[in-house]
Amino acid sequence: MSKSSTSSQGSLTCGLDRAAKENKPTTIVVFGASGDLAKKKTFPALFHLYQRKLLPSRLSIIGYARTHMSPEEFHKRVTSTFASDADKSSVEGFLKLCTYVSGKYDVAEDFQALRTEIEKGEHALECSGSSDRVRVYYLALPPS
Repeated sequence: MSKSSTSSQGSLTCGLDRAAKENKPTTIVVFGASGDLAKKKTFPALFHLYQRKLLPSRLSIIGYARTHMSPEEFHKRVTSTFASDADKSSVEGFLKLCTYVSGKYDVAEDFQALRTEIEKGEHALECSGSSDRVRVYYLALPPS
């Protein structure tokens, strides 16, 4: 690989870092959002980055999983492993970024609902086109 193609792929951290520096609208989709990995590791790590202002300011986080949950249930699950002394206003700010879509992994209509949610979030972030946005897809799924 040439140096330019390697740098264009970059790592997740570099991509999010660049999006933050350039104030690009960013959507993070967490597949498997109702599972233990997301609950114990993924969402706490995202919250940690949020608290330290290392995520883009124009951000939407969408959880996707088969489990049916209300927004309140999803938020409770997201925060269930946060430290009990976590700053309440930081938690509230983080949760404002988080939405949830329930769907199966083998049903096209469910993925269309996810796409609609992504586009709705990007519209709210004032995204003007595909070159003006960053999308990160995180798979917190078992191999089965």
